[in-house]
Amino acid sequence: MKATINKSNLMKRAWNIFRGNNPYSYSFSAALRRAWEVEKETIAYMERKAAEAAEAARWAAIRAERRSNPVEVSDSLMAGCAEYYRNAPRGTYFGD
Repeated sequence: MKATINKSNLMKRAWNIFRGNNPYSYSFSAALRRAWEVEKETIAYMERKAAEAAEAARWAAIRAERRSNPVEVSDSLMAGCAEYYRNAPRGTYFGD
């Protein structure tokens, strides 16, 4: 979806830049170019934030789905793990 630009706010920003004390106030055309740059960057920032929020929501859904479907461990695997760790001294690091 293409973002719509409020041209009224764009012109207000350009006039504020033109009247202000900054390097873009030499001419109104420079102030208008700067206002367009700021508006484009604002739109790009909002799109990035929306994409990040969508990605975070996607990962949250994946994590929730994984939590709801726990991995089933067989009894033979549990018995093997118990046998492996049974005779180890307390505090032994196994690297897992």
